[in-house]
Amino acid sequence: MSDYQTRIVDQELDELLPGLPAISIEGPKGVGKTATGQRRAATLIALDDPVQRELLRADPQRLDRLPGPVLIDEWQREPTVWDLVRRSVDRDSSPSRYLLTGSATPTSAPTHSGAGRIVQLRMRPMTLVERAIAEPTVSLRDLLSGQRPEVVANHR
Repeated sequence: MSDYQTRIVDQELDELLPGLPAISIEGPKGVGKTATGQRRAATLIALDDPVQRELLRADPQRLDRLPGPVLIDEWQREPTVWDLVRRSVDRDSSPSRYLLTGSATPTSAPTHSGAGRIVQLRMRPMTLVERAIAEPTVSLRDLLSGQRPEVVANHR
């Protein structure tokens, strides 16, 4: 992970995690959800590994005993995990307990929305600024805070 490229979503995640019990990092394949989650996790459960899926099926309450934050990667491979996390948060809503990552929403096995328990955070492909291809000229945060920075065109 030494070549990790800091993302815009990192700051948002670092602001949310200390106050929330569970966050689902969602986005398309290959945008860095797992690497971003791993930088914060104490425990990793990779559900694309059949052995780890079976261990969780055999002992679902194991989630409550693992040191957190627990990163549950590819959670959509075992959709019941969503409800396991939701119930675990109902029992203990301490912050920084779970990070869930996955690329697809499951179409089978209905799941609870997670409302009030699992906050969804969208991760998008790298921006031009994150790739160091362009310099930022306008900050949405500054604009929303009432600041009116000068907007300068960047001609190349």
